[in-house]
Amino acid sequence: MLKTVLLSLVCFAPVFAQAVSFGVEGGVPITDAFNTFKGLTASYATNTHRYLVGPAFQLHLPLRFTVEADALYKRLGYQYNATTEATAVTTMTTASTVANSWEFPVLAKYEIIPGPIRPFVDAGISFRHISGVKQIRELVTIPASVVGVTTLTNPPEFNKATDEGLVFGAGVAFKIGRLRIGPELRYTRWGSENFRDPVGSLLRTNRNQGDFLLGILF
Repeated sequence: MLKTVLLSLVCFAPVFAQAVSFGVEGGVPITDAFNTFKGLTASYATNTHRYLVGPAFQLHLPLRFTVEADALYKRLGYQYNATTEATAVTTMTTASTVANSWEFPVLAKYEIIPGPIRPFVDAGISFRHISGVKQIRELVTIPASVVGVTTLTNPPEFNKATDEGLVFGAGVAFKIGRLRIGPELRYTRWGSENFRDPVGSLLRTNRNQGDFLLGILF
């Protein structure tokens, strides 16, 4: 029995190796992670790093269909500035916030034509998890020049840690032996907002996300 199982694994190993690809996806966001606005006394500005990267897995099926799963990392950030005046005292507040964003898209991909150059379309769902949120908030009062610094791990703009969205994409796969190189434009529509300004609606998560990605898999 054991010999039969081992023999079957040896026979089907080349087929399984051709059906599975591992590699990396990397790219740049086309859209900002946040929609930011300026109010009369306060304003937000985005400070997101312009890259995303992570491992990728593909399972190749018959009829040019593929199932792909990625884990994409992105560093998020924004700045907050506000000035208030009361009884001849001016208070200036500045805050810098950073966070880690992990996205886990699961996609069904269809290659339109066979051959070494394969245009494709894909669609699926994506799950996002926010972690490592840290805000350094500084208050300065004038004329007393009193400075206060506070570090928060749950700032008021942090709305929720997880989110889900729908994903659509299109690109071209270049196949050279076992190597697959696939530039792609990908759009994600998130279901809700991980961050939003609870007071003046001057900061909101951009629920429409566009990315340019380049996949390299073997």
